[in-house]
Amino acid sequence: MIGQRFRIDALIGKGAMAEVYRAIDLQTSANVAVKVLRSALVSDAAIMQRFQREGEVQARLRHRNIAALLATGVTEKLEPYLVVELLRGKTLRGVLKQEGRVNGKRAASYAWQALQGLSAVHAAGILHRDLKPANIMLEPSPGPIERVVLIDFGFASFDGSAKLTAQGTVVGSLRYIAPERLRGEPIDQRSDVYAIGVMLFELLMGQPPFHSDDDFDLIEKHLNEAPPPLDPALPRQLDEVIARALAKYPADRYATATEMAAAIEAASLLIQ
Repeated sequence: MIGQRFRIDALIGKGAMAEVYRAIDLQTSANVAVKVLRSALVSDAAIMQRFQREGEVQARLRHRNIAALLATGVTEKLEPYLVVELLRGKTLRGVLKQEGRVNGKRAASYAWQALQGLSAVHAAGILHRDLKPANIMLEPSPGPIERVVLIDFGFASFDGSAKLTAQGTVVGSLRYIAPERLRGEPIDQRSDVYAIGVMLFELLMGQPPFHSDDDFDLIEKHLNEAPPPLDPALPRQLDEVIARALAKYPADRYATATEMAAAIEAASLLIQ
């Protein structure tokens, strides 16, 4: 039992910082996911602060394209925990690994839905900072295309808040990091928009626009290379969407997630 309310059913995930369990909420009889910080890390003030920040961030967010936070607390062993809706689908990373690439309609829908969730994140004054396929779930849906759900706000920050990472440290996966973060410049919501642009390209082409086994080479590509063209069978407007989303400087990108979503919606009408 956790918090005298959640009855643990099974361990469903392990990470460097936390373990995730499937549990039953005895108040609602619903299945939920309980994320518990590892007991060995409770004495680490920085990690404790980051875990607490994750809960504070998700508590502000309510949107169908964002994993819902249901409760927070501390176990009898003083381990903090977060209770979130139990997601049963696959990660976008898993889908890409299995299928390689998806058709234009699915790619556009996945990106559009992710941007709806991201718009709600930004409206709450929050930056995700770690958008990548592993942090996007695809949930079964009554419609033809799965529901996209943003997860893992462990690196998220309140816009303008004190940072929880050491100076000079870049958080997140290099494949999806915006150039200004690599240059050590201030970031805003347009840095998250860049990550969605990278994923849209990867969905359409089966690999990110910039890839290399060497980190320094990959950084150089983010900073200086233009994204390759898409498959000629796709509408030219999608090339334009990606080129703008992946502009090297934030001022040249879409100003908001909502603006990029509108551009994807318009381009998707031209997909055969």
